[in-house]
Amino acid sequence: MKIWFKTIFILIISIGLLACNSDESNQLQLGVDRQDIYGPLLAGKNVGLMVNQSSLDSKGMHTIDKLVALESKYNFKVTTLFAVEHGIRGDKEAGEGDNDHIDDKTGLPIISVYGSDNGRPRARPTEDQLSNVDIVIYDLQDVGVRFFTYTISMHRMMESIQAYGKAFMVFDRPNPNGDYVYGPLLEEENVSGIGIHPIPMVHGLTSGELATMIVGQGWLTGVDEYRWSLFGAEQYRLPVEKLHVITMKNYTHQQPYSLPINPSPNLATDLAIRLYPALGLFEATSVNMGRGSSFPHEQLGFPDPSFYINTQYHIDPSITAYGWPQGGKTVYGERFNYANPQHYRASIKEFVRWWLAFQHNAKSLAVAYDQEANYLDYQESHFVIRPAWLAKLIGTKSFLADLQSYSKEVTELESLVKKLELRWKKDLDDYRYLYNKYKIYL
Repeated sequence: MKIWFKTIFILIISIGLLACNSDESNQLQLGVDRQDIYGPLLAGKNVGLMVNQSSLDSKGMHTIDKLVALESKYNFKVTTLFAVEHGIRGDKEAGEGDNDHIDDKTGLPIISVYGSDNGRPRARPTEDQLSNVDIVIYDLQDVGVRFFTYTISMHRMMESIQAYGKAFMVFDRPNPNGDYVYGPLLEEENVSGIGIHPIPMVHGLTSGELATMIVGQGWLTGVDEYRWSLFGAEQYRLPVEKLHVITMKNYTHQQPYSLPINPSPNLATDLAIRLYPALGLFEATSVNMGRGSSFPHEQLGFPDPSFYINTQYHIDPSITAYGWPQGGKTVYGERFNYANPQHYRASIKEFVRWWLAFQHNAKSLAVAYDQEANYLDYQESHFVIRPAWLAKLIGTKSFLADLQSYSKEVTELESLVKKLELRWKKDLDDYRYLYNKYKIYL
């Protein structure tokens, strides 16, 4: 394992340093900006691109357009586009993706790697779908949160890459949540479409760093991501020479980075991206987290005036069709407003605060697991209406059980939060050791 990791590390560092002396400016260079590094690596190859609306270089040119323009210079050919959740243009809602079709602008085939097609999961392209591809380039803007699905699509693509003898390249991008690490590690029983790696809720890695960790730790498992006993199995390892991370230049995890374009429809501002790990947990509750309003992931509301803190707002009724509660209602709650969103660090505090508010208002706190199938029936009466989904989001079923137990005795917010956080401190400390092994940037 040590030899495997060192080989990957040396490969990445060498790629990142090849052009160190070519430009002495301090301007951030994204992976996609560094064509003098990746261009020669693509020579003679058919190239597939995993991209969406966030795939722009530092001058605002889309990765598709950039790579097509570079074809003749470096003697490669872009042959296929791969679309993840929200679609190739980023205009689909959560839980939706594109259907396979031809791109109007380029004439290239778009293959969806999200959702299903006639019952077949699309997540891992077939041998036929990769037949005209030698290497797939991943260039999507992640946000450093385990349940944001782009890096899950990356993982599954890497499994097809390994199975069919292709190569994989990551154009690295900043993590807008920096090197912040927080929350429980995902437990194997909670593996799902929103989490497949044993990492914390907020993992502190760029996509390139996470790809390196996935390969170095042997987390590719063929098609059986629910069996962690397969971790490290040689038959599923991606050869180190098949992974290329095009690192950024002049980047550190500490420097603020404001995304030039939304990574997904409901993450429209820097504040929403910072709040996302905390407010994303409310997907498992009856409390609206701003979806269907003008400020998604920037406010929380419930249809009871006793929950009013500083805002009330109306929710678009159309969200009901996507399975979200409180569609068409006026809700009362809290709008978040930070002068500098970079100073905000997501935690369970908002979730615990609302739990205590429901408890104070004599509302029911959580439905049973076997009631989740009809969760919208409980949107007026209970706080947690999707307990299994909460476990998948935060990573462990013990969080809800602990919250139910501890809040009977501890009702002061800060004390309750600290008591809950202690439950995963050791696991988080162990993860930080692993994190430092694969960290590329300061």
